[in-house]
This record gives sequence, structure tokens and C-alpha cells, in this order.
Amino acid sequence: MDYKIIRKENQKERLWTGGVSKELYIYPDGSTINSPFNFRVSTASINPGEYNFTSFKGYKRLLILLSGSVKLEVDGRDYYLKPFSHMFFSGDSHTSSLADEISIDFNLIFKENINLLDFKIVEAEFSGNSLSSKAINIFYNLEDNRHVRVNNNEYTLGKEDTLITCGNNFNIEGNGRGIILSLDIKM
Repeated sequence: MDYKIIRKENQKERLWTGGVSKELYIYPDGSTINSPFNFRVSTASINPGEYNFTSFKGYKRLLILLSGSVKLEVDGRDYYLKPFSHMFFSGDSHTSSLADEISIDFNLIFKENINLLDFKIVEAEFSGNSLSSKAINIFYNLEDNRHVRVNNNEYTLGKEDTLITCGNNFNIEGNGRGIILSLDIKM
């Protein structure tokens, strides 16, 4: 894979006890959440109420709250998240959420052999050149109609579309919020 764009309408939806998860990308291609995978990127709604998170033994997690407010309890400690705050925690941890309103989060679940080189929330133009040319780089668009260039090809990403590239030959043009992940697989 050189690059691919996953449109919002092509994301795989899956129910969890607290709402709906939308899979943006899972690696390696063809993996499922129920089979071994190296990493998975998704969003999830969290309905009002208290819910236990699915355990992912042997994995690490990054959660970025996109909207709403959530109290996460991780192994007995409380963390209060507001939009665009984040936290890392072990997939082995006992984790529950408490929300008073519908909230949306962005998730990365990754194995120990995956090195998260970078993650950032960008609000302006962004050049992939600042990222590793050997990494899998992911951009999740949070705004309407962002123009991107990948390997001299031009595309428009709609809200909640995802760009996945092997390498850093991409540019995101215009203003608007999005999330960048840069992942390296250690062999």
C-alpha cells in the first residue's frame, strides 16, 4: 500500500456496550478486531451512563476526546477528559467511562512492537515531510473539505475521512482541525 483514503461512508461500524465504534483503519490489512492485529484506529460514541471498555491485553491505548466530556476510571484512578484532551493507558487496564452527554472519542490501540513516533492535533496546513518517510502516517479529518496532495495526486477529504500513507509524501492544505498519527513497526 502506498496510500489510501477511507471515506466516512466506508468505515466499519461495530456496537460496543456504550455506543458505536467506527473503524478507520486496522493493520495489517485484512485483520479484524477479533484476530491478531498490530494497530487499530477508530472513533467511538460514548452514550450517557457508565460503561466498561473492552480489554485489549498486550496492547497500549491512546484516547483523544473529540466532543462531550467523560470521566475515565483506569485501574481505580479517575481522569476527566474534555474535547481534545488525551490520555495513554494499558489495554490490560480495567477501564470504565462515565458520561452525562453523548461524547465522541478517537482511539489508537497498538501492540508493543508498534512505536508511536508522533501524534498531533493540527489546525492549519501540514506537510508530511516533518514525519518519518518509513512510517505509516494517518490523518483523520475533523473539518469539511480539506484539500490534500499525495504523490502529486490531489484529493478532497470530507469531514471524518481518513488518509493513510506509507511514507511522508503528502501535504494537507487549508485551515481546519485534524489528527495526525505516525507509526513505526519494529520487526
